[in-house]
Amino acid sequence: MIHAYTGDGKGKTTASIGLLIRAFGAGKKVLNISFDKGSITYKHNEISVFEKLGIEYAITGLERMTPDGKFRFNNNEGDKKEALRGISLAKVAIQNSKYDLIVLDEILSACEYGLINENLLIELLTSIPTNLELVITGRCSSNKILEHCDLVTSMTKIKHYFDKGVQARPGIEY
Repeated sequence: MIHAYTGDGKGKTTASIGLLIRAFGAGKKVLNISFDKGSITYKHNEISVFEKLGIEYAITGLERMTPDGKFRFNNNEGDKKEALRGISLAKVAIQNSKYDLIVLDEILSACEYGLINENLLIELLTSIPTNLELVITGRCSSNKILEHCDLVTSMTKIKHYFDKGVQARPGIEY
């Protein structure tokens, strides 16, 4: 099955990691590939858990924090190259039939923000063998992509403390 966790609310990555941990606990072979999360400044703390448990993972993306402490929102060719590296890693992982569950964290956002072509992602989704559980996360406005998923959950923001200026906190947002 192909699962999609999308929407503008918090919890997409959290839900995918929860499923990954559940599968890992059941003895399944799992892999997490994170898109656009390469960061020296903010090491996403789920990586520490993956390392402690021996869960395989890969991180793609360039640093988004600028030297003056601000976040870089614009995409450049390096960002696109990193997203394509993530797609390549995903293709290899899918083709080698080694995994029972693969999470492609923020791949939908990478597509939404122009780092990956929609048709490239759809091509990947149509190549999933029946014995593989695939989870994709991120913001997504493309019904064309979501039509290829067996489960679509939308996280809806009702209220968020970010709107009050609260910054991302270690162990909660990253």
